[in-house]
Amino acid sequence: MRWRLGFPVVAAALCLGIGGVSFASAAPSKSANSKPRVVNAISRATAINNFVDTGPSGFSPGDLYVFAERLFLASAPGEQVGTADGRCVLIDPAALRFDCSITSKLPDGDIMTAGTLTLVEGTTSTAAIVGGTGAYRTARGEASVKLGAFEGPHEATYELILK
Repeated sequence: MRWRLGFPVVAAALCLGIGGVSFASAAPSKSANSKPRVVNAISRATAINNFVDTGPSGFSPGDLYVFAERLFLASAPGEQVGTADGRCVLIDPAALRFDCSITSKLPDGDIMTAGTLTLVEGTTSTAAIVGGTGAYRTARGEASVKLGAFEGPHEATYELILK
């Protein structure tokens, strides 16, 4: 059974990946000794925002949440810089805790993140930046997302290190 959620939740749900948008001004240094580059972003939901009920009717462990988001730098909220596609597995229905994997597609490569998302408005969740492609093939660091209203936007902060 497939349900469409009425809110873009995981939205930024960790779009966790826009962290190093490699426009010259936002690109982190490639030095292994450099401090993480902190980038603030926002995400906005698209029409792809679906809950897939895989077990008993209603929220239950193992249900899936699949989404696509549009990504923007907080300093330029009208200019889309990429997209984030994610899939999350519901772990704890009572706490609305999901385990998520997100790929953020940017002009010069993808950034992959993985972590736990608590789907409660105003909650901040943190995930690991686990790698990437192109300019982000050595990416590591952390990304966090503060969920706004369920329809978004959501605030994301990325600490990105390229080794």
